[in-house]
Amino acid sequence: MVLKDLVALLLSFAKTGAVAYGGGPSMVPVLKAEVVERRKWIEVDDFMDALAIGNALPGPIVTKLSAAIGYRKAGWCGAFAALAGIILPSAVALLVLMGFVSLVKDNPTVGSMLRGLRPVVVAMLAYAAWDMAPNALKGHATIVIGVVALALMILTPIHPALIIVGGALVGMGLKL
Repeated sequence: MVLKDLVALLLSFAKTGAVAYGGGPSMVPVLKAEVVERRKWIEVDDFMDALAIGNALPGPIVTKLSAAIGYRKAGWCGAFAALAGIILPSAVALLVLMGFVSLVKDNPTVGSMLRGLRPVVVAMLAYAAWDMAPNALKGHATIVIGVVALALMILTPIHPALIIVGGALVGMGLKL
């Protein structure tokens, strides 16, 4: 572990945390672009493994991904640097903006902005799924697992973590 690596992790994740809007899931494609494509700190399959495991655990997905990628790059210090980087921009912005919330919460322009951002977040999530599908859906069995998982999420009240565990067990059983 080198100080240069820790600074790079902190700044890279802070940049991601500062420009990705809409919450953790919508940040996934931005994070993937930064750490897989640009920095090449992790391979796409490893990113998807961390995403799958992280979704089975409680808490925001992007913080778990950040810690996992930081750990892979520079151990425990790297995990903390990446985690601090991803959290600090929004935490600081939230603390600053909370002072103004009471002044703007009923402003129609602010409401219009937020309603315009929501479809962008949905599009980012759809893009993340589209972008990762070729690496995740390799063969008939994985396509069936994906379709069944989607159907279960849409049509049943089963908790997503249980669906993830089920997918892992099916994958293990089929020796995928």
